[in-house]
Amino acid sequence: MKKSIFNALAIFISILGSFAVERYISKINDQNSKEILASNILYEINQNYYSLLEVRTALQAVVEVTDSILLNWNTINAKKIKSYYVSNQYAKRDDLKTILSSSPPHRVKKMYFNSLINSGLILEINNQLIREKIESIYNLINYGINYGESNSNKIISWFDEKQLIEKTLDLEFVFNKNKDFDIFKLLNERRRLQVGRLYGVENSIKFFEEIKDGLNKNSFF
Repeated sequence: MKKSIFNALAIFISILGSFAVERYISKINDQNSKEILASNILYEINQNYYSLLEVRTALQAVVEVTDSILLNWNTINAKKIKSYYVSNQYAKRDDLKTILSSSPPHRVKKMYFNSLINSGLILEINNQLIREKIESIYNLINYGINYGESNSNKIISWFDEKQLIEKTLDLEFVFNKNKDFDIFKLLNERRRLQVGRLYGVENSIKFFEEIKDGLNKNSFF
């Protein structure tokens, strides 16, 4: 009888011990997963920051070229535009349509940010200031950096329409022959948008620099 009680007690203690070990392992794995997520978020913060630096340089070139075109509009032609662009390259191709319509994109990294937000893990960040900073970065990289696509599409459409009229693929010929107030207006709008975007990118860079200095993988959980 005593042996049966002892065996039952041993089994009970063994089961409790097993549960305790599983809980411990689960806790360790959970903490490891959070640390990995935190490291990946820091990586994404750095990548978005460096991408913003590249965008700033490209936008400065866009504004420089557009300013040169507008200031010399009465005598501007495709050859002069190409010469301005050679000193301030920012596009993937050097055809005139791309030079005049291209808007350098901010290639955002946000997979782990999205995971943090969508999983609800952000609520486990006890430091409210850190949590608010992370939320601000999330909003910035999802909604606040790339814009101006409508203007770019209108410039592309201008070239496409003139090409059909002239029945030619020669973009330089199309521009030189059809340069008009419509494209002048679109380029003025382009400058306004890109200057505004450059201002926003400058502020975003400062924001990232402030956040980067105060974060490490132990800041989160």
